[in-house]
Amino acid sequence: MNKIIASVGRNGTNHSKDVVLVQKLLNAQKILGEIIPLKVDGMIGNKTISRIESFQKEIFKMGHVDPDGLTFEKLVSSATMPGEKPANTFSDKGIDLLKSIEQLATTPYDDQTGRDITAWMDGATIGYGHLISRAEWSKYKDGITQNQALNLLNDDLILYINTVETKVTASITQNEFDAMVILAFNIGQRAFTRSSVLKMVNNSAAKTSYTSLEEAWKAWNKSQGVINRGLVNRRQAEWNMYSKGVYRKW
Repeated sequence: MNKIIASVGRNGTNHSKDVVLVQKLLNAQKILGEIIPLKVDGMIGNKTISRIESFQKEIFKMGHVDPDGLTFEKLVSSATMPGEKPANTFSDKGIDLLKSIEQLATTPYDDQTGRDITAWMDGATIGYGHLISRAEWSKYKDGITQNQALNLLNDDLILYINTVETKVTASITQNEFDAMVILAFNIGQRAFTRSSVLKMVNNSAAKTSYTSLEEAWKAWNKSQGVINRGLVNRRQAEWNMYSKGVYRKW
């Protein structure tokens, strides 16, 4: 859904997810003197603020975008020009389903076994499926709050939302976009980019080792080389979302 929850720009609240949406919408505008697209990174810098102000010059000069303001309304309404691909964003329904699948963990655990851990290891995880790097361990070893987990999830999602938006060249629906973001979030950006799923979404006639997109999608069902029931269930839920628009956990 095209909406922000707080102000973006100079003196704004600048939640990273909101900044990402505004950056995407700004990139979809034809603004006099602005040719190079903004980097969609969720960071509010001088370039993003300058682009907001350029867009606002015929409206009013205040340097930020309010959730219910005229600037955001015009950003959304004018974002897609005839013949251009619409800007996509991860829907609220998609986020809610991803949260229910990942489940909140305010203390670190082993992603393979689900057991709590007190020392860093490969697969150390916290929040809503955030893999903890060795360098991050000191930051997360004592746990986080639910709000911190939500902020971490929003930051993590930027990579996967951008990946699906930039790598998928076919016209897709909101539910298809959401399903691919959730898949990419789980298997990783590199794996998704190289996957038969992406090839077959972009070109239904693409030659792969799979007879159908569903088969290619559900092939991502193994953990350490062994079929995992949780992944089987997850792939089915994602496929139901992609193919039927059903947002429901197993």
